[in-house]
Amino acid sequence: MLTAVLVTLIILFALAAQPLTAFLAGLVLFGVLVGSLYLWPFAPCWKCEGSGRNPGSKRKRYGQCRRCGGAGRRIRLGARTVHRGRVSLAERRKARK
Repeated sequence: MLTAVLVTLIILFALAAQPLTAFLAGLVLFGVLVGSLYLWPFAPCWKCEGSGRNPGSKRKRYGQCRRCGGAGRRIRLGARTVHRGRVSLAERRKARK
C-alpha cells in the first residue's frame, strides 16, 4: 500500500507540468488500487504476521492470536468499502429490472 502511494506521488510530481497526463496517471493508479482491493481483500494479521498463533512467551503460552482470532488475516483498508459498493451496484441493477 505504501509503495503504491509513493509511486503515485512520484508520478504526480513528475508530471505536474502536464496536468491532464498527471490526472490520467492518477486515475489509472487508483483503478489498480481498487482492483487489487477487490481481488485480494485480505492481508496478513499485523500481530501474528499471518500464522494465526500467539507468538508465545517464556512460559510457552501458545494459542490463537487475539487480534485475528486465529484466522491469520485481516481486511485491508478500503476493501470493505469496495465490496459494499459492488453489492449496492448489484442491488440497483436488480431494482431496475
